[in-house]
Amino acid sequence: MSGDVLQHTDLRQSRRFLETYSPPKINGEFAGKHIISVEQFDRRDLQILFDATGSIRRRIKQQDRGLLELAAGKLMATLFYEASTRTDLSFQAAMRHLGGEVVAASNGVHFSSVYKGENLADTIRAVGCYSDAIVLRHPDVGSSYEAAYYLDQLNKQIARQVIVISGGDGVGEHPTQALLDLFTIFDFKGQIDGLNITLVGDLRHGRTVHSLAKLIARYQAENVVLNLVSPPLLRMPETVVQYATAKGITVRETDDLYDVLPETDVIYWTRIQEERFDDPADYEAIKDRFIMTPPVLAQAPDDAILMHPLPRKHEMGTPDDHDALDADPRAVYFRQMENGMFVRMALLAKVLGGLWV
Repeated sequence: MSGDVLQHTDLRQSRRFLETYSPPKINGEFAGKHIISVEQFDRRDLQILFDATGSIRRRIKQQDRGLLELAAGKLMATLFYEASTRTDLSFQAAMRHLGGEVVAASNGVHFSSVYKGENLADTIRAVGCYSDAIVLRHPDVGSSYEAAYYLDQLNKQIARQVIVISGGDGVGEHPTQALLDLFTIFDFKGQIDGLNITLVGDLRHGRTVHSLAKLIARYQAENVVLNLVSPPLLRMPETVVQYATAKGITVRETDDLYDVLPETDVIYWTRIQEERFDDPADYEAIKDRFIMTPPVLAQAPDDAILMHPLPRKHEMGTPDDHDALDADPRAVYFRQMENGMFVRMALLAKVLGGLWV
């Protein structure tokens, strides 16, 4: 969608809902709850979700058609104000594997009533009239909070529960990405406690790393070291650092990757997000600061895992480097991507009906 449309509809007001709307805590009960922040989860909630994800993955591999009953008769709408491939398609695939249906604006949001100037509050309530769940991706921080607030109003009027799931909230959070990331770490390492986890790249703009750092803290993992590796301009927001340290996570910030790489259990690589920079010169100055290549990965332990939220560009070298990295057994980003569908299946099944899976 073009910037003039966003400016015309004045959608930047979303941020104020961060202060005025409190997302519902899960507390072991997922049914009917919006999913807009990792702060809704505690360790027990995450273990419940991970157990359900493992069960769903096994049933998918066994071609268990009983899965098609978990969301039968339910309708999910996708509302993406920003481009997406993995998040959009994995949510759609997840819903269909559960027996539910999916609808989206014809030819995307750009050709919907948003183009005429409709604000987010009205759009989200209109979509809520037709669906049971809405997956929202939006460029403004706080947009999913705003959506949840207005859906709560709508739900009182229509006497049913429509939920919103954040598919990315500007440079704020991406909760379901963090859920699949933490599940992937747990899946490969068997635990979160005691791990040395290194996040690399654009930690300032990267909503995936914001959410993952906070979710690790929410898990209340013991003896975890979180290495934050970035250029000074792209350091993790101080609010996220403070959140993690307050939960007992040891945080180390550095711009020297090789200072932490030899002792790292999990490497989480991210791209420098050109689209988030106001000044192109700032991007050009640091875009080549951290490049993952086979020689760089060779400095990591043999049992480390290399993750990436994708898409990837030159931050993982040349196409030949991509092929070489893909062949390394430590590279797990395609398994990570597949896990996204399984985690979102488990989450949808639970929030739409609270069913055991």
